[in-house]
Amino acid sequence: MTSEQRQRLLAPAASKDPVPPPSSSLPPQRKVSTACSSCRSRKARCSGTAPCDWCTKHNLACRIDESTDSRRKINIKRRIESLEGDCDVLTRILESLRNSGVTRMRSLLQLIRSNASLEELRLFVDDRLANARTLDSALEDDEVPMPDDTVFKIPRRVMDIKRLADQPVFRVPAKPWTRVTDDDDFVSHLISLYFTWRHSCFPCIDRDLFIRDMRAAKLSSLFCSPFLVNAVLADACAYSDYAEAYEYPSDPSTRGTHFYQEAKRCFEQEDGYSTIATVQGLTVLSTCACLMGKDRRGWIYQGQLAFAAKELERTLALTPPGPVTDKSETERAIGVTLWGLYITTIAHAFAYQKPPLVERPRYPYPPSCHDDDSPLWHPYPQGGDGLEGHFKCYLNSLSSLTTIVDEWCTLLFDGFTKPALDEIRDMAKKADRLLLEWEMALQPCLRIESGRVILPHVLCLHMYYHDIRITVTELAGAAVYGADKWSSPDRHPAHMSLSSARQIAWLMDVHRSLWGIDLFPASHIQWITVSMFTLLGALDDPANQEAFVALTAAAKVAARRWPIAKGTLRAIQLTARKMGVRMPPETDALFLDFEKEIWGARGRKGLRSLYPNFAVLTGSLRDEEVELDKFLEKEDGVDASDLEEQEEIEL
Repeated sequence: MTSEQRQRLLAPAASKDPVPPPSSSLPPQRKVSTACSSCRSRKARCSGTAPCDWCTKHNLACRIDESTDSRRKINIKRRIESLEGDCDVLTRILESLRNSGVTRMRSLLQLIRSNASLEELRLFVDDRLANARTLDSALEDDEVPMPDDTVFKIPRRVMDIKRLADQPVFRVPAKPWTRVTDDDDFVSHLISLYFTWRHSCFPCIDRDLFIRDMRAAKLSSLFCSPFLVNAVLADACAYSDYAEAYEYPSDPSTRGTHFYQEAKRCFEQEDGYSTIATVQGLTVLSTCACLMGKDRRGWIYQGQLAFAAKELERTLALTPPGPVTDKSETERAIGVTLWGLYITTIAHAFAYQKPPLVERPRYPYPPSCHDDDSPLWHPYPQGGDGLEGHFKCYLNSLSSLTTIVDEWCTLLFDGFTKPALDEIRDMAKKADRLLLEWEMALQPCLRIESGRVILPHVLCLHMYYHDIRITVTELAGAAVYGADKWSSPDRHPAHMSLSSARQIAWLMDVHRSLWGIDLFPASHIQWITVSMFTLLGALDDPANQEAFVALTAAAKVAARRWPIAKGTLRAIQLTARKMGVRMPPETDALFLDFEKEIWGARGRKGLRSLYPNFAVLTGSLRDEEVELDKFLEKEDGVDASDLEEQEEIEL
C-alpha cells in the first residue's frame, strides 16, 4: 500500500470552529411510557400519539389507557389508595370475625365462600355488622342447631417451619370418620397426641386394633367408629397448638368444641346400641367433658357408660363365636375396655367424692409381662426414637391401685349409709397398708430410679399414688378428728400429706427436666390441685414454699389448655385469700399474669363444674360452697345471669 493510499484512510483534522452535529437540528425524540392497545397486543413500539403512527397507517381505532402507566405519579397514588382500601376492608372483616356472634359470623363465612368481591364484603360489614355489637354479645353464647347433613370444615392454615417438620407417630385418614375436617395431617397430629399424652396414662382403647381399623377407613369396623374418633379428637385438641384445634381461633374456650359437638351428634345416631367402640367413646367423652369444665354433663355420660358396659357384656355373651383370631382380638379389646373404663370412673369418683358407677370387671387383671413386640412410646411432637413403654406392666399396676381406691370410695360415698368413725379410721389404716404393699410390689420398669429415663405415664402412676395418700389422710383426719385433725402426733401432716405433696412437686420437676413443661397428661391437674390445696396451710416451711411455687407454674400451664385447670387455679387463689394465707412472693407475677391473660373478665364462662374445693372438704376452709362453679360464683362477685342461661342451653 502506498503512502498516498494510507493518507486517504486517516480522519480529517478537526477544524478550529466546531460544527454542530446534523441531528441537533431535529426535535428531541419523546419517550413513550404508555402504548396503545393495538401496539400492546402485538408487543411493538408505539409512537405514543393518539392516534399513533401504526393505527393511522392501518386505519385502526387507537386507544391509550393512561391508567396502565405505572410511572405516572397520579396512577401510583391511585394504586396506593386502592391497596390501602383493600387492607382496610380485610382488617374490618377480620375484626368482625373475631367479635361477632356465632350466627353473624357464619353468615359472613358463607358470603366469603360464595366468592363475593371485596366491595360486597365491605358493604356487608358496614351495613349488617357495624351496628349489631349489642346483638352479637347477646348471641355469642347461643348454640345454633344445624341440620345433620351440614358439614363444617376447618380451613387450612399457613404452615410454619415447626409444622412443616411435624412427623406424626400415626398416619390415619380423616374420612370417613369426621365431618369437621378433611385434613389427614391434622387428624394424624391429634391422634398421635392422644396416644402419647392421654391414652398412655388412662388407657381404655386397644391402640393397635384402633389404628388398624381407622386406617382401613371402613365404617363397619369393630374397633373404630365416628363417635369414638371424634371423642378422641376432641380430647386431643387440648394438647395441640394448631389453630385448627379451636372452633373459633380467637376464643380459647372453644378448644376442641367442634369435635366435641360432632361426637355428641354421632352418639345420638347410635341410638343406644352398645359396641366396644361405643363404650370406649363414652369413656373418652365423659373425661373430655370434665376437662372442659362441663363435668355435670360428664357425670351424665358416666351414667350412660355404666349401662353401656353391662349391655356390651350381655351382647357379646350372646354373640356366636367367630374365627379364633377374631375371638382373641375381641377378648383382648374387651379386657382393655372394661378395665380402662373401671380405672377412669373410679379415678373420677375419687376426685369428685362420688360413689363409683361401674363395678369391678369380671375379667382378670391385665397381665404384667415384657413382650418383645411391646408397643413403643414416642415423645411426640418433640421427635426422637421410640422408648419401651412397658404398657402391660403399667396397666396391671394401675388396675391393682384402682381396687384400693374403689374400697375407699365404696365405704365413704355409697350415699346410703354414713360410715362410723371407727370404720373410717380402720379403712384409712388399711388403705395406707395396701398402698405401701403396692409400692413395694412395683415392677423394676415402673420404679423411679436415678439415671433412668422415666416416661410420663410412669410419673403419672406415682403422682396418683401420692394423691391417694393425701386424700385418704386428709379426709380421714377431717372425719375423725374434725378441727383438731392435726393435734394428734400420729396425724402430723409433715409425715403424711405434706410429704406426698412435695413428692408430687418433685415428680413434676422430673417431668419438666425430661419432657418440658408445655405438655403433660391432663390427669396431672388433679395431682397438682390437691397438692397445692394441701400446701396452702403450711407455707411457713421453705420446702413447702418451693414445692408450691413449682406447682403454681405447672398449674398455670394447664390453665391455658384446660378450662377445669383454669377454674381450679382460680379457686386456689381465692381460697388463699379467704384463709388469710400469704402465698410465696415468687408466685405474685404468675397469678397476676393468670388473672390478666387467662382468667380475665369472663373466666367462669362455660364452667359447669362440681369439682370439690379440697380445702372445704378437709375443713381448712369452713362455711363455703364446696362445688367449684358455686364457689367461684360466690367469691368472684360476677353476675351469673349469662352463665345460668348457658347452663339451660347445655343441659
